[in-house]
Amino acid sequence: MSDTPNTPDETPTPESVAEPEGAGPETTGLEATDSEATGSEATEPKVEPTPEHVFQDCAKAPLNRKWSIKLFIITFFVIGFGGLGLYDAVVKYPARGERFADWAKWQYLDAAKNAGTEDFGVFERNSSVPDPVAEYTKLSDPEIMRRNASDAQNQASTRQLRATMYNTRYQWLNGLKIVGQLTPEHTIIENPSEALAQSRALWTSASSIPKPLKSYDIPSQWLIMILCWGIGFWMLVNIIKVIGQKFSWDAKSMTLTVPGPIEITPENIDEVDKRKWDKFIVFIKLNATHSSHGGKEIKVDTYQHALVEDWILAMEAKALGSQEDGE
Repeated sequence: MSDTPNTPDETPTPESVAEPEGAGPETTGLEATDSEATGSEATEPKVEPTPEHVFQDCAKAPLNRKWSIKLFIITFFVIGFGGLGLYDAVVKYPARGERFADWAKWQYLDAAKNAGTEDFGVFERNSSVPDPVAEYTKLSDPEIMRRNASDAQNQASTRQLRATMYNTRYQWLNGLKIVGQLTPEHTIIENPSEALAQSRALWTSASSIPKPLKSYDIPSQWLIMILCWGIGFWMLVNIIKVIGQKFSWDAKSMTLTVPGPIEITPENIDEVDKRKWDKFIVFIKLNATHSSHGGKEIKVDTYQHALVEDWILAMEAKALGSQEDGE
């Protein structure tokens, strides 16, 4: 045996170590096993465990809590919005309209006072309107409105101030009409000078000018109320209807009873159509073995009641499994 140490060229290297025959350069037998297990898990879908309630009988499926909360919240807001429409139609808008009409009355009386310089005494004679409906109809005539608008802007016109008076009178009467107060009770003015003084004192100290109503403002609020309450009533009826529906489950025979009542077993199922599965709706097509609905399709909303979806999926799994075994 030589005492001479190995030279660098003679030093063993990992590459020079012989490998067992059949062993790959990258994996050991244990690693290959792990790799195969990993590949198997990656290719095979994970099977979800069957929910416990599928193995238990249920006389009546409870409502889906999520559906119930959502429907009650929506119904509450729809009915509440209709209530706001009623409030606006009965209280808020009429009050605003009356306030505007009172402001328009001040504008009218002030214009009538100024018109006295063109026709002496017109303020005392013509400020009161005994027949407001007839006067409003006359002032609403397109030709009269065009003439008054033109004369009111024409400083050379001999009736500029009177035309301004008629324009403001129309504005006042229109404001009363919108709030349903176009009656002699609101348009007869016994003492124009006193009424003008009161209006001037009130509105010169007011912080803002009231916004006029449109002719459709109050009717639109009534329409909102009718529509919202109609929809809300329909939703309440639908909720009551769903509450009354009965879905029951017999775990041993896997019999699902849907409203009708219609009993369905896996043996009766020809197909479970999920074309509207994204909307939680499933169509169960029954085969000829069903005693009363053979060949028909049963629509089931699985979102409204809890447990029903899992029952149907369990029935589908058994029905398809039986079909595959038969093949």
